[in-house]
Amino acid sequence: MATKTTQNRKPLSSGAKGVICLAVLLVITLCASFLSIAGMNLDAEGVNVLLPWVPVSSANWPASLPVNLSLGGGTYVEYTYKPNDDAPADALDASVKTIRDRLAQMGETDAAVSVKDEAVRIELRKMDESRLATLRNMATMGGQFEFADTDGNVILTEKDITKAEVSVNYNSTRTSYTVSLAFNVSKDGQQKLSEKNLSYLSITCDGDSVSSYALVSGDKITCTVGSTSSAYNTGANLAFLINYGAVDMTLTLRDSGKVAASFGIVLNVVLIVLALLLVFALVYLVAAGKLTGLAGFLSVWCATVLNLFFVAAIILPTEYMLNVGCLVAILLGVLLAVYAAVTRTDAISKQIGEGSAPKSAAKLGFRAAAKNVWLVHACVLAVSLILMIFPFSKSTGYVLASGVVASAIATLVMRAFQFCFAMISGKPSLFGKVK
Repeated sequence: MATKTTQNRKPLSSGAKGVICLAVLLVITLCASFLSIAGMNLDAEGVNVLLPWVPVSSANWPASLPVNLSLGGGTYVEYTYKPNDDAPADALDASVKTIRDRLAQMGETDAAVSVKDEAVRIELRKMDESRLATLRNMATMGGQFEFADTDGNVILTEKDITKAEVSVNYNSTRTSYTVSLAFNVSKDGQQKLSEKNLSYLSITCDGDSVSSYALVSGDKITCTVGSTSSAYNTGANLAFLINYGAVDMTLTLRDSGKVAASFGIVLNVVLIVLALLLVFALVYLVAAGKLTGLAGFLSVWCATVLNLFFVAAIILPTEYMLNVGCLVAILLGVLLAVYAAVTRTDAISKQIGEGSAPKSAAKLGFRAAAKNVWLVHACVLAVSLILMIFPFSKSTGYVLASGVVASAIATLVMRAFQFCFAMISGKPSLFGKVK
């Protein structure tokens, strides 16, 4: 009778576990960078869109701390408002949210929309005048649609539409095309249409005609808006207004002007805080015996300069979008790079103190410090991901992720620097006190 043999699994070595953890961490870092640039397109309320109970929103940040507003200055515009006749009681709050959502969908999640001195105030970063005019126009349009029968009786409004889509239809030879707009009707809207048994409707938006002959077919209403590129833009704008809600207010321009840049002042404050933190950290590390010898001080200095170099290369080209969150990312990146340099230098010094030669001490020291270094990097990365979904913009998310990536690159480069330094110098005294 054959006996079944059991094979014991060979446990993973510490090196293999380290490689797996490092690979996972690098994948998460890359995903964070991708999400910050291409995704996470939430509005100004950030994570409150997903979790309304979170007690942090763009409405209750201190007014003196423009967390999500560009520090490069910009422009503002103020509109007096008057609710429409059939507007609900919360028309003002709903309209402000609609304006924020529209701006966010047009890529301006840094925009600040508030009610101030009985006016709706919109603040936008510096940009081209033509784009600025487009943003203001699209953000403040009423977006009130009326679908009427041949006698002019309004059957549906934008509230009866769930979605709108624009499409291009080519002829058989693809020499010409027409631009169509399709509206998906809600269940209540479908009931209204079935009661009237209508085949077509006329459509207006804010009193202007969109189509005088829109076909009704089941839960869809379709119409042709033209056959040119400008017609496509018109159709896309109309679909945009439907999909992101109407402004149930009449807005009248009251004032406009420039928002003063606060980049220089805030940057100086952050640099002063950073310098004080570094001085405090260095004094503490020297007093605690964690940072001794020329190699330790040189490592900290090089780590700081190297990280700032990566910041200048990756982050500062987006200066026109910098805000407080971005500067916090720079601060986190520098502190992370310094922490990695100090931890590794201390580990090497301990190995030399136990009698190892500088070359072998570098290898053993890196192995001993790797876990702490990458754990701290992972924690900072997690904080950055969390901050990306709070009331910050995509540009802030980009810089947060870039700051962590820059510090990770600096950490890897500093590892090579410290190892080469240990091999070339060969002097234990450079690493501090030895036996």
